Amino acid sequence: MRSPLLRISILALAAVSSFGVSHANWTASGTFQYIDREYGETGFTGLETPQPIRVADVEVVDANQPAKKAVIATGVTDALGGFSIFVNDSKVRDVFVRVISRSSETGDLNIDVRVSSTGKATYYAAATNTVAGHDPSTSVDFGTAIVQVGQGGEAFNIYDQMLLGMDYLASLEGSRPGQTLSTAWASDGGIGGSQYCVSCVQVILRDTAGYDDTVILHEIGHFAIFEFSASHSPTGSHGFFQCGQDIRLAFDEGFATYWGNSALRHHGIAGSNLYVRTTGGAGAGNLVRLGDLETDTQFFCQGATNELNNFSMLWDIVDGPSTTDTSPGVDDSHDLLDLDDIEVWEVMINYIPGAANISLEDFWDGWFLAPALNGFRSEMIAIGDHLAIEYHEDPLEVNDSTGQATPVLANGSGTHSTFFRDPELNGAGAADDDYFSFSASGDQSYVVDTRNLRSDGNTFLEILDTNGVTVLASNDDRAAGDESSRVDWTAPRSDLFFVHVNHAADLGIYGSYDLVVAAQTPVDNDGDGFDTSTDCNDDDPAINPLAVEACDGIDQDCDGVIDNGFDVDNDGFTTCGGDCDDSNPNVNPGVAEVPGNGIDDNCDGQIDEQPATDIVTITLATYKIKPKKLLVEATSDQQPDVILTVVGFEEMDFDPDRNVYTFLKRTTNPGTVTVESSGGGSDTQAVTSEPGEPLEPE
Repeated sequence: MRSPLLRISILALAAVSSFGVSHANWTASGTFQYIDREYGETGFTGLETPQPIRVADVEVVDANQPAKKAVIATGVTDALGGFSIFVNDSKVRDVFVRVISRSSETGDLNIDVRVSSTGKATYYAAATNTVAGHDPSTSVDFGTAIVQVGQGGEAFNIYDQMLLGMDYLASLEGSRPGQTLSTAWASDGGIGGSQYCVSCVQVILRDTAGYDDTVILHEIGHFAIFEFSASHSPTGSHGFFQCGQDIRLAFDEGFATYWGNSALRHHGIAGSNLYVRTTGGAGAGNLVRLGDLETDTQFFCQGATNELNNFSMLWDIVDGPSTTDTSPGVDDSHDLLDLDDIEVWEVMINYIPGAANISLEDFWDGWFLAPALNGFRSEMIAIGDHLAIEYHEDPLEVNDSTGQATPVLANGSGTHSTFFRDPELNGAGAADDDYFSFSASGDQSYVVDTRNLRSDGNTFLEILDTNGVTVLASNDDRAAGDESSRVDWTAPRSDLFFVHVNHAADLGIYGSYDLVVAAQTPVDNDGDGFDTSTDCNDDDPAINPLAVEACDGIDQDCDGVIDNGFDVDNDGFTTCGGDCDDSNPNVNPGVAEVPGNGIDDNCDGQIDEQPATDIVTITLATYKIKPKKLLVEATSDQQPDVILTVVGFEEMDFDPDRNVYTFLKRTTNPGTVTVESSGGGSDTQAVTSEPGEPLEPE
């Protein structure tokens, strides 16, 4: 049974020619093209040119037969979009020829572009005009049929990018992949973001991505990773501007971009260094995002926790003066490599699948270790250092023990270090601990901290006593979300002490940081007679240990307690903080009003008021079919003071960053969901189904 086709109307003039002898066969010939949209650094250039529809299925069709019997001959377009199909036939028919966005007639090519990612496959087809009453003894040249923008040109452009990708894979693997790759795209499909679906081996493109070649090839890059290598990316939202990405995601997305643009470079396509995403709008411009693999500082991120730096690192290994980029004939001064793509690919297929928490760190080690043994250590270091990816020993090595500690001054100057040991001097790394020593004066206060963490250089810092063993103070994270470390410490005596910095438990083991040791000198800035050793606010003379405490939310007397003496009933609320009866712990702004007791329990100026029912709004109710997960998001006009519950399930979590309640659970699709509030409100919405959660958003 044939798959349905979405037919696109195009027109080409046909020419018939008689063999001169009546016999029951003829040849159908012609050319299929699509209109391509050129792009550059500002989006679309406005130039639109015809390009051949290459290596796509072609069918000769009887216009009057039902679908099952309509096809009377098949073939394939060549590299120029041409076709010449021998038709063995003996009937007079109304005939036309169509090209289809699939490759079933080409034995070693397994790609297609379809309308939807779900249901029975429906492919795109562009047809010539129909020749009525065709005599089977007469050959027909159907001429050149061109598929226009907005009339299916997008589908055949997608198909051509897929062909570029498969042929690039063939250059790396020796043959095109046997696994079938489909791309689902429709101009009205309701898809807002492109992704690669691992479980269904399918690229799913947003509605406006039909001419975003690098976006298409980026997603095919994910196909290459999952089919031939491995990924440990947590997936999720990402972008070139994000400087602190998960190193696994940064490498996975960076490699996919490198791979897609390398396919363009392999085929000699101009501007191969540009990653361009557009709105898909008509005319010139319409740029959404530009990534230049040759201009790696455009988003000002440093280190391996940024996907742009990952693909720039990989790109510099293989590009050179002859690369078809936007600066032909020249290359970056720091980039001394111009190697074959196979060098990168061998690391991906031979070393990466066996690594844990796959990131650029693993690619680096795999580059130098067996079986690749690619070498070029100094050249690789130069490329990495340009991006602040310092996968090499720092000049202070070896300082791996107190006996080898590097002396530093407690003057606030920084000492730059890397978490990287290369004991074999072969380029591959090992975990690294760093020790430093400094002279301290007794009773002197010091701040010892790490700064400028790059490439996941997550620090753990310890101050060790003179014996090099006893830990006097330590810190892992300076604050929530800040992986640098800080210790405020007072020396117990005048002596030599040590600082030990090691990589905290994390996804990687490499990275870089700056260590700063600074003595803190007490001063009296506000002239109130108390210096910074005892004055908790040395910019305000009214605040010091002898000041009288007032009820104003400030600790005037520096005893560490704010407004002490102004919360007599110890209910956590002061008289200046809204407590309207400081003798009764059951009366304060934090309690609920008790109806009928004649008391203003919650100190809002009203007695025995009834709480208003809140307004609950479900903002999202989606069921992801592939992972079988229900996602619900909702808001309340009394949030976060109320509790929202998905009826039949459990309470929702409140996300203060997004100011929304969320609920995510693996379950069956309930069809509809109701969210009820402890404030009395509720809302009910139908659940929309989607094919799968976004695994690799562009």
